[in-house]
Amino acid sequence: MEYPSKHVKTKVERVKFNPDQIREEQNPFVIPTVVDDTEKLKRSITWANAFWVSSGVPALVLFSIGAIAATVGNPSWFVWTMSIIIGFLQSFAYAEIAGLFPNKSGGASVYGAIAWIRYGKILAPISVWCNWFGWSPVVAIGTGLSAGYILSMFDSNSLVKTWQFKILSLDFIKTDLSLRIDSTFFIAAILMLIVFAVQHRGILSAARIQMIFAISSLLPLIILGIIPLFMGKVHSKNFKPFVPLMRDTITKNITTGSWDRAGITLFSGGMFIAGWSTYAFETAVCYTSEFKKPGSDTFKAILSSGKSGSYGNA
Repeated sequence: MEYPSKHVKTKVERVKFNPDQIREEQNPFVIPTVVDDTEKLKRSITWANAFWVSSGVPALVLFSIGAIAATVGNPSWFVWTMSIIIGFLQSFAYAEIAGLFPNKSGGASVYGAIAWIRYGKILAPISVWCNWFGWSPVVAIGTGLSAGYILSMFDSNSLVKTWQFKILSLDFIKTDLSLRIDSTFFIAAILMLIVFAVQHRGILSAARIQMIFAISSLLPLIILGIIPLFMGKVHSKNFKPFVPLMRDTITKNITTGSWDRAGITLFSGGMFIAGWSTYAFETAVCYTSEFKKPGSDTFKAILSSGKSGSYGNA
């Protein structure tokens, strides 16, 4: 039997005791934040790219501006103001959470899933599904409106506008109501596939193309917002009285209400509808993990997106 020589030196490494590490390993509720560099997303965009991606948010005001004005009345401008402030502040909370996951992108849906997974594996995908279920109508409504604008260039009696295929009759709900497919459906589907193809090439390429679309769509919106100011078409009397609308129970007519329980409820309902548009510039935060300089780019992206959203809603 051979014994080691007395001249052989044995190297002993000292391991520093870290009680916090033991507590984290034993605690199932602690989420590790240290991620291998190989798993991080490619940081290839700046705050300007994120701004252009979220620059379509101001146009979302066109989806509900009429409904809120008709429902709330004169205080509708205050609805948009308060809603945009809430959306601006909560974006910083989302950005703080986004910085904890440098290997993930997707915004609040991903962060919510990570928070819920500790309580049940089924809750995580439900959280993601619920978030994007709210975003899905944006795609459908946006492409549908675009298809309608394209069809408006054709004559009203042309085949492309009159053709339709009836799938199911819904007369039991309302007379002459049916489920059908027309040219709007196919044009909207083509537009949706084009958008998907652009986004599939990567966030940097999508941001550059989005810049072109944003300028072409926001420029008319900016002109429509500025011209009335210079032409004196904005009258202060249109903002008075500063009370929500109400429906007279006797005459059934819409009239001036008051800041009572019903009025506050109506105002809150308007803010709920406005949130669908004003909170959308959180899109800029979804790409925190792909910023070249996340420390400064995140703040600039939120600030610039908030300013554009404020102008659009104003």
